[in-house]
Amino acid sequence: MFSSSFKQQTSQWQQAFAQRQAAGPLQKLFAWLMLGVFLVVGAGLLLFMLLLSWIVIPIMLFRHRAKVKAWQQQRQQHATDHAQTSAQRDPAVIEGEVLDKKQD
Repeated sequence: MFSSSFKQQTSQWQQAFAQRQAAGPLQKLFAWLMLGVFLVVGAGLLLFMLLLSWIVIPIMLFRHRAKVKAWQQQRQQHATDHAQTSAQRDPAVIEGEVLDKKQD
């Protein structure tokens, strides 16, 4: 069942290929010209995207570095504000962390 449909499909492909081979020289010339046009358009798009990336990537890096720098400054400001507020509350309180607690 499967082999007969495969044979039919193969013969149809062979017939279609034979018809395409019998195409006139004008059709072949047109096909080659269209292929050339598509290749040139594709190369142009590739070049455009390459140039666009060369322009956009440094801008994106500059923005990202500016955001990171602002975030670091904000974090540092927050840490100094927190230290000042905790020092103003009670100067006798020492903040710390328990590293090891022995159980008696």
